[in-house]
Amino acid sequence: MSPVRYTLILLIVIAAVVSSGCTQTVTPGQPAIGKGQNLPPALVSTDLQRTIGDGIRDTGIPGMQIEIATPRWTWNSAAGNASPVTGEPAQPGMRFLIASVSKTFTSVAVQKLAEDKKLSLDDPIDRWLPADLITGIPNGHVITVRQLLDHTSGIADYDESSINLAEYQDPDTPVPYQTGLAQGLRASPLYPPGTNYTYSNVNYILLTLIVDKAAGVPYEDYATRTILVPLGMNDTFFQQTNHIPGPHMRATMPGPNGTIMDFTDLYVQFDRGAGDIVSTTADLNKFHRALREGKLISKASLADMEKSTPQSGTAGYGLGYATEVIAPANLTVQGHTGGYPGSFTFWYYLPAKDTYVTFNLNSAGTSLDNLRIIRTAVLAHVNNETVVGRI
Repeated sequence: MSPVRYTLILLIVIAAVVSSGCTQTVTPGQPAIGKGQNLPPALVSTDLQRTIGDGIRDTGIPGMQIEIATPRWTWNSAAGNASPVTGEPAQPGMRFLIASVSKTFTSVAVQKLAEDKKLSLDDPIDRWLPADLITGIPNGHVITVRQLLDHTSGIADYDESSINLAEYQDPDTPVPYQTGLAQGLRASPLYPPGTNYTYSNVNYILLTLIVDKAAGVPYEDYATRTILVPLGMNDTFFQQTNHIPGPHMRATMPGPNGTIMDFTDLYVQFDRGAGDIVSTTADLNKFHRALREGKLISKASLADMEKSTPQSGTAGYGLGYATEVIAPANLTVQGHTGGYPGSFTFWYYLPAKDTYVTFNLNSAGTSLDNLRIIRTAVLAHVNNETVVGRI
């Protein structure tokens, strides 16, 4: 199998889910804790550190960032390496590509405009998009803003794996969002609007164009002014270049013949509104708490976001927000996940525990099953700690 074909297969599998090198584990009992936190009991901290350290060691994933915020304490830690190439240790507060968790930011921006009566979620998209673009969108006169948000528009996705590979081979040449947009529209329609569900990044590119028009400023400026700045999310920004400033996790994955492929320093402009944000675990938990506590949008708008469209089935997808039951703990979580080559983010709220959990893994190792293994271990541990009364 050629290296290019090997890489394409891995990227295709990654895109479908989001759904090695030496590993250095922080010593259990001496977790790397951020400053200014209400810390958990020492036994809980030690157990949690052991869980993530054992998890990355057993799965061959280089490194991990995590923050768990309960009503009583916050635990922000890391384990392993930020880079399997240099061996730089992962540290709390490092930035990373959050991939599709970006979609919830886009959805919140749209909800804010709806609350301000600048648009309606039931507006047909031809009210907001240029006529020359609408002519290239099958069913563009009947698709609504809501159907873009919940992925029931019938608009196809772009070929993300080929775009990532093209940028990997030529990292100094950005692929513009118009490229992916055109790919998705050429492959559309998949079905009449509202009759089925297909997760498509192209829906969210179109939403940013709608925000541009309704807000009167670029989407990135509007979201920064109305979400990031008011919340003090100082480590969160839209990635406009092919370099993440400051300490950050490297996005890596195994390549052919024992090599390591590093996807960190690529442009992600092609993923506008769908996967183009850099953040930290602490900032993402701050955003999640503000969203759920009504500091960004009304509780009614949040309830609308939470309502899973029937067409999504077990995906449980609402308006840029999802509800999932995690086995075997039978634990309900709400939020979003994000998958970019070498950067996998899980952004959850646990309603039964009133607890926020955000973590990022800088590889899937040799199998995407590793992501599920670590997710199950972390969430089961949080659930167990609650059961025994430690949280």
